[in-house]
Order: sequence, then C-alpha cells, then structure tokens
Amino acid sequence: MEKSKTKLKRSQRIFVNRSLNMANIKAIGFDMDHTLICYNRETFEEIAFYETVKKFVEAGYPEELSQLKFIPDFVIRGLLVDIDRGNVLKVDCHKYVKLAFHGKTVLDKETRHRLYNIESLKAYDFLTIDSFFALSEVQLFCEIVDYMDKHPGSVKKTYREVYADLRKFIDLSHQDGTIKSHIFKQPEKFLMFDKHLTTALIRLLDANKVLFLLTNSPWDYTDKIMSLVFDQAHKDFPRWRDYFQYTIVGAGKPTFFTNTTPFHEVDPKTGEKREFDGSLEYWKIYHGGNAGLFQRLSGLRGDEILYVGDHLYSDIIRSKDLLNWRTLVIMPELIAEMKKLEAVQPIMEKILDLVSEKEILDEELQILKSKISSNTRQAHILESKSEKKKAYYLDKSNEKIIQKAQQKEKEIEEVGQGIRNLIEEREAAFHPVWGELMKVNLERSRFANQVVDYACIYTTQVSNLRFYSPSKRFISTYDILPHEL
Repeated sequence: MEKSKTKLKRSQRIFVNRSLNMANIKAIGFDMDHTLICYNRETFEEIAFYETVKKFVEAGYPEELSQLKFIPDFVIRGLLVDIDRGNVLKVDCHKYVKLAFHGKTVLDKETRHRLYNIESLKAYDFLTIDSFFALSEVQLFCEIVDYMDKHPGSVKKTYREVYADLRKFIDLSHQDGTIKSHIFKQPEKFLMFDKHLTTALIRLLDANKVLFLLTNSPWDYTDKIMSLVFDQAHKDFPRWRDYFQYTIVGAGKPTFFTNTTPFHEVDPKTGEKREFDGSLEYWKIYHGGNAGLFQRLSGLRGDEILYVGDHLYSDIIRSKDLLNWRTLVIMPELIAEMKKLEAVQPIMEKILDLVSEKEILDEELQILKSKISSNTRQAHILESKSEKKKAYYLDKSNEKIIQKAQQKEKEIEEVGQGIRNLIEEREAAFHPVWGELMKVNLERSRFANQVVDYACIYTTQVSNLRFYSPSKRFISTYDILPHEL
C-alpha cells in the first residue's frame, strides 16, 4: 500500500474509513469525558478502583478485598466480559475468541474452544469494554473473581451478582462526589490539558459550523470541569459555553438516540430544570431530550451532523446506525501503538516471509501426499492382478516419498512455530497480555471491525482537527478484496 504523502505525524492524522466531505457538515457535536475533557487515565482509574473497593468492604464483602491492587494496563478497550463465568475475552473480526482469562488466569486453548468457539459467538450476550471508564471496573471484577476462586465460599454470590454490585458501587462513587472531589482538589493530577483544543474549535466556528456539547454528565459537573479546561483559554472566548451553540447535559446516551424523553431547560446559575416549549435556542443549557427531537427543533438532519466521541457504542454505533450521523471516534491509545507499529515492522516482514514459505511447503506436502495415495491405490490394483513384483517396487518407492512427506511435515511445524513465536513477540511489543488494540494475531480485532464499520473517520485527539480545513474532503482508501491482490 502506498504511504501517505502528508507531512503530519501519524498521531496527528485523521484516518478515513468512509469518505466524508466536511463542506456538507453543518453541525459538529462533541462528547465531553475522554473526548473534550481528557483525563490522566491511570490516576483517574486508580481512584475509581480504590473508592469502589471501599464500598465493597462497607457493604459486607471480605475485608481482604481492601488488599487488592490496581494494575493500570491489565485491561484494554475492545474486550468482551462474560460476567456469568468471570471471563474476559479478546475476539477477532470473525467472532472467534483467540485469548481468554478467567479472573487473572489465562484459559487454555481447549477450554476456550469448548466454551466459545464450537458455536458462533453471540457478542450481545456479553459486556463490551467500549469506554475508558470501564477499564478499572473490569480489572476490579477480574481481581474479585480471582479472590473468589482462591477463597471458595468467602463471597456467597455469583459472578453476575458481584458484577451488579460492582456497577452499583462505581455509579455511587461518581454520584456521591467521591471521585469528583479528588479531581477538583488536584485538577493538574487528573486532567490532561491540550493547549491546541481551543484552536481546533475556533477554526470550526469561523467556518460557520454549529458546535454542540452532548454529554451524559450532569450540569454541575459539566460546568465545573469545562470551566477548568476552557475558561480564559482564549481571549475571544472567556467562557467555555461561548464555544457551543447548544449544550445538552444528562443526555443518557445511548438511549438518547432511541427514546422520546423531552428536553428541559437548565438554569445555569441554580441548576434548576424547567419544561419549555418551542425551538432550541443558541447558548442555552438543556437536559435530557432525544436525538429525533434535537434534529426537529434545531433544523439539523442526519448526515449534516458529525458527532465526535470516544465511546464506540454509546457515541458512535448508535448515532451512526440509527440516525446516519457522520462519526469521528477518538482513540488516544493509538498514539503509543503507532510508534510501536514502526518498531515492529521488521518482525511483521519476517512473519509474512515465513507465511509465504509455509504456504509453499504446504503445497509441496499435498503433492507428496497425493503421490502416496495414488501409489498406494495403484499397488493394490497391481496386487489384485497378481503383479506382485511391480506392486513391491511401487511400495518401496512410496516409502521414500513417505519419508520426504514426514520431513516436509517437520519443516512445516518448525516454520509454523517460528511464525507463532514472532506473532507473540510482536503482540508483546504492544501489550504484554492482550497485544495490539486493533489486531488479534494477524486478524482484525472485533473492536477494529466496529471502528471500520461505524466510524467514518478516527483520530487520537480532538485537537487534530486543527490540521485540516473545515471544508476538507476526506477520501477513504480503496478496499482491496483478497481476489484483487
């Protein structure tokens, strides 16, 4: 594939799955958490982990749970969670489970195959790790599953019941202000400030794009956190609200895209919500609502809207699938992965060379096996005709071919092991447990497939929009089918 001629670094580029003409986009909506507001994931998730553990113990779970340790990189996005069995799965684009853990213990190939690969996997039966908020949640689940297995009877609940408590305790930690209080006490520790973010938004506003904020967060938190990042960041925009013609909080995505909930207007000073009747007005704050009503009251429709978010299901899949909004998914993990891609390219080249070598050996082996079968059949025919001498020499010839076939099988196994070793080396370069985000061995991951299917474009951070014209025509690369190679 021809390399891009752009002078931008990979981490600054916007990648295209589906051609998109920005000149046709009238409005651009933004999610808030992990999209406009970027958190230091490790410090944020660490607080969420330990505050949730406290609530487990307070609710009567064993005191020993307080000794559990947060491991920041144990879980990545795109995994599936089987909450009934206490398993975490990495699945390829063909719905084949290639790697699975029970708690913190890797499942062997036979068990993995028996549980998930005999029949077609139904992904909707499992929880998908789509958002960054779910990472510490799932890691804690794995820790508790591990604890329960090592201490049978200590927790008298099923894995599913434990996960239900986990969700309840995490939600409570957010709702009661436990986690938020840490953020506002030390914002420099928990937030990552992107000095180019306002530039990107202003360029869009200058191009007469309508910008709107669409977040699940409540008004009080939205106002405080957005003020920390945007207020006084640019002299022409003293308040964060000056960047967004519409602000919608408490949206309740993904049901925002399907329900019929009405909008309520929010008093920005008191946070009080009141019913309203009429069109949505610029610069006002709204709570709840639904996408259909938003389109009707704003006059914006379907593919005139580009929505930017990090949550693959709640932000991207539902808005694209149900309303045909154009979509931009934010994937900050790719910053580190793209650096590693260049480093592991020599390994990939070796893998491809060995795959080609293995294919040639396989073909040669099949020729030998065909010859063996043919000789065996002919020898039986000769014996039936009492031509035993000819049959004898044919059998002797077959013995030599069988030896060659056995040697060929040995060579194939050696090359195959070499391929497996190189794939493991390549995967470990990205993540010691799960490998590359967008790949499972040499196949696309299920997560990558969803990005390709539902994200028109994707990039590592919102501020990368500043490198492109607001009227840019993004052109997708040509899809190459196997028979076209």
